[in-house]
Amino acid sequence: MKKALSLLAGAMVGISAMAQNGFFEYTPYVGAFAPQPATRWTDGWTNFDPQNANYGAVTDVITTNITTNTTWTADKVYLLSDAFVRIIPGVTLTIEPGTVIRGTGKGTLIVERGATLNAAGTASNPIVFTSNAPAGSRNYGDWGGVVILGAGTHNLAAGPNAEAEGGIGDAVGGVGIHGGTDNNDNSGVLTYVRIEFCGIALTPNPNSEINGLSMYSVGRGTTVSHIQVSYSGDDSFEWFGGAVDCRYLVAFRGWDDDFDTDNGFSGRVQFACSVRDPQVADQSGSNGFESDNDANGSSRTPKTKAVFSNVTVVGPMNATIDVDSANSNYKRALHIRRNSGIKVFNSIFMGYPDAGFLLDARKTAANYCGDTLEFKANILGGCTNDLKLSSADTLCITNLASFVTLAMGDNDTLNTSEAVMLVSPYTIGNPDLRPQGGSPAVNGSDFSFTEDFLAVEENEVTNLSIYPNPASSIVTVSFNAGAKADAKITLLDLAGKVVSVVPVYQVNNGVNQFTFDVTGLSSGIYMLNIQSASFSKVEKVIVR
Repeated sequence: MKKALSLLAGAMVGISAMAQNGFFEYTPYVGAFAPQPATRWTDGWTNFDPQNANYGAVTDVITTNITTNTTWTADKVYLLSDAFVRIIPGVTLTIEPGTVIRGTGKGTLIVERGATLNAAGTASNPIVFTSNAPAGSRNYGDWGGVVILGAGTHNLAAGPNAEAEGGIGDAVGGVGIHGGTDNNDNSGVLTYVRIEFCGIALTPNPNSEINGLSMYSVGRGTTVSHIQVSYSGDDSFEWFGGAVDCRYLVAFRGWDDDFDTDNGFSGRVQFACSVRDPQVADQSGSNGFESDNDANGSSRTPKTKAVFSNVTVVGPMNATIDVDSANSNYKRALHIRRNSGIKVFNSIFMGYPDAGFLLDARKTAANYCGDTLEFKANILGGCTNDLKLSSADTLCITNLASFVTLAMGDNDTLNTSEAVMLVSPYTIGNPDLRPQGGSPAVNGSDFSFTEDFLAVEENEVTNLSIYPNPASSIVTVSFNAGAKADAKITLLDLAGKVVSVVPVYQVNNGVNQFTFDVTGLSSGIYMLNIQSASFSKVEKVIVR
């Protein structure tokens, strides 16, 4: 069945934000938050003073694995009592909105590969994982954390049955293992959840800690959104392989790194922020971002190629706390090393003593020069050094000056954190990371990177053709779809600005065709996006 419509007709509805390529939402601003006076997405469900929060007394002590479908209800308070509590494969644990789960010792909730966690809190009733200590006595590492094990890809030498860190994994025993070939794997839902005073160190050995939220080979079928990790004794968020997409993440007063990506993680993260305690950092060196391909910096595949956009990282230094006043273990806003291919866009990094962005090792520099590692449309403010190389002798960057020249083509550097002009980033009990009027973060975003996903999200749309292309008036679009669906058709320029949109368009199973008029558009390249709940297809349109 053929259909025809004009994308530029009078019925067109303009919008300022929309999902691109099935995930990324266009914003004109840089950083995690829209400028003042827009509301903050952290309002209502986060807590920036969990030390003094009053939680109910424990009613149910959990020390054994969950072997049958189970629901934890909001009228009870659960305790993970010094034990690894595993949701066994094939079993679903449902946690009601408003439920409180306390932990002590090595108490950790582990979602085994093939198990499901449905923890869907709400903005008014978040689910809270927290310490069992009374108010005023809680501390870093009072208990373990939340661990999700999936069947997605990773690059560990152990293959599909890799063991999780922190003593969780036992391949011989068949527990705590992750990996496979299914990057669409679904481990359930984790939304509107707080995880507090977690990250216990089980032994003095490295890699024995449990992070706040650990995601091992987690597939993109899993929903992770609106998560706050506070006072973690290790990393707040860490991804080991997998392809899960995440939104609205808060790392608050963590000990080690805020966002750590390893072992071939290829997911996407948009809207995330971190705020640090200037006096608390890890002896290994605390960073906002840390990213490796693997522990050896090898070229094992899949490569770490996560994509982050709209992140705000607030480090320890500001107008009143200088490099000598902050904990000496603080290092870099971003430490990108060991052959990582991470990409970071439209983000703010403030107040780190060693460097804003450290590009570490020859292979990592080669990734940057080859555009498999990108850093664009970002703001670096108040860092002792904006950008650093670990060595002046790299494969493609001959010295630090040339690196700065390359990198600064798309990024802003500011002498102080205050010059970023966020509302109140250092009010640690209620940080407000929105840009003020006149802030350089109010505009300047660049979403041309979404073009990278043209070959990734084909799904049910095939044989897309646009003709004529280049065009100066009427353009015809045809494609095949594998299922009937309501779709949105949007035309954007390369800066991500919406030119026009048809909010609802019915795609039919089989051949689809429509036309639109580009008369009056400026010459240049545009992106046509056909998107439904199950597929997204993007293609270039050239106007002459």
